[in-house]
Amino acid sequence: MTSRIYAGHETALRAWDGGEGRALMVHCSLGHSGAWKGVAGHLAATHASRGFDLPGHGRSGPWDGQGVYQDVVCAQIRGMIADWEAPVDLIGHSFGATACLRVACTSPELVRRLVLIEPVFFTAAYRADPAFEAEQMAKGSEVYDSFRAKDYRSAARAFLRDWGGGQPFDAMSPVQQDQFVEQMKLVEAVYVTNNGDPDGMLGDGLVARLPMPVLLIDGAESPEGSHRIVQALDDLIPDSRLVTIPGAAHMVPITHADSVGPLVAEFLA
Repeated sequence: MTSRIYAGHETALRAWDGGEGRALMVHCSLGHSGAWKGVAGHLAATHASRGFDLPGHGRSGPWDGQGVYQDVVCAQIRGMIADWEAPVDLIGHSFGATACLRVACTSPELVRRLVLIEPVFFTAAYRADPAFEAEQMAKGSEVYDSFRAKDYRSAARAFLRDWGGGQPFDAMSPVQQDQFVEQMKLVEAVYVTNNGDPDGMLGDGLVARLPMPVLLIDGAESPEGSHRIVQALDDLIPDSRLVTIPGAAHMVPITHADSVGPLVAEFLA
């Protein structure tokens, strides 16, 4: 791995050799760029792949808490594309997918094709079905209730139950638990954009005018909100395809890389 400064943050970079295509990958909250290894291997025949650790993740520098977290990540993505060669194929998972979508909406000249794996852009689902939003608000959220109480340990336990890779929080080592508890502050930091509409992506019709082809992927066993989000985006985006991976949950690009990778390779070819 190497390290550079992007958007004022020390950023750890990872690269996989491959063909002439250029694929930039953005991981989920609580993850790191190494999560893309399986998918990148399937792209090697046609694409060189690059990834980076988000602020406060992996080997990147800590998040300084200044500004809006997604704003910084989008600036990092634009900087990396400028250092490579536009347009690139942009691939994101979960929070990473929300940042990729925003870059594609606001700087479409930078993106040739877009892959969104379970983007946690809840606003899309809520605008598509206000009754679903009302139902979710009435139900409440253990994660965000814990945030309000500044109880990040309870937040980590609840978050990993719904959005993790299958290992319960209480089965982790104390070191792993402490790491996830600290990183929950980063999950809290993305709430404003996951549940907002940065740059008017929806309100100003940017998603509905995306000019590039878009592949949407979700896992059949993921939370209902994930299915609602990708379906809402599929309904809005002019040139999109939605694929659900059987037996997979939210961490589908890691747990089912041998299903996701060939799909992405075919789409980007």
